[in-house]
Amino acid sequence: MEAIKERIQENWNKNANNYDEQYLHGLKSPEEAKAWHALLRELIPVPNQKILDVGTGTGFLALLLAEQGHSCKGIDLSPGMLSEAIAKAKKANLDILFEVGDAEALTDADNSYDIVINRHILWTMPHPQQAVEEWTRVLKPGGYLIVIDGDWFFNSFKNNVQIFIGKLLTLASGGGNLFRRGDSSVKNSLPMTQPKNAKNAPKLLEQAGLSVTIREAENVLAAERAAMPITQRLLNPHKRIILIGQKAV
Repeated sequence: MEAIKERIQENWNKNANNYDEQYLHGLKSPEEAKAWHALLRELIPVPNQKILDVGTGTGFLALLLAEQGHSCKGIDLSPGMLSEAIAKAKKANLDILFEVGDAEALTDADNSYDIVINRHILWTMPHPQQAVEEWTRVLKPGGYLIVIDGDWFFNSFKNNVQIFIGKLLTLASGGGNLFRRGDSSVKNSLPMTQPKNAKNAPKLLEQAGLSVTIREAENVLAAERAAMPITQRLLNPHKRIILIGQKAV
């Protein structure tokens, strides 16, 4: 494994047991769950699809999709995250296959899945074009790649100001030193954390031969923000952007 992937794996292992407690990661209200279910039904209206959840983490998408009756497999680089996903699937009595795997080097055969989906994973790819090409490779002809991402790295002035105000309010309420920076060397070395690359994410799908459409997730966003205290709303001003790429028949 590349050194950068070892560091990424170590980071997610370290954060696995409290990942779902964070806003925008785990579900915080019944309204959020309802909104996510509605969104996924819009994105995948055909029943009984064979789906690969790449970078599944604690199984967020795989669990929701399995609840809707789809056949799901989730892979992730982090055994720690997968242990959480496996425990959640067992508790919910859902039959989902979870495996440790590299999103940039899938072990699945060509043309294996109706849908390949992921959430908040594109920015973590050291080689994003390679990753998208792999996701496309395992899609059946006519299948869909669904990349649920956001404008986290667009370097928006409006978002930056709102986050700054959120940090000030958090400090004023005794929330700790949110301005202390940790080791950002790994994040800064990832291509999709650069604003120009982040804004051009649709081109990755186009270059992999997919026909691309783009949409947002307004209802999910509204439900998530409704579950947040005001400081968290300020700290999380971002919009979700969903890239949908269809493989040629």
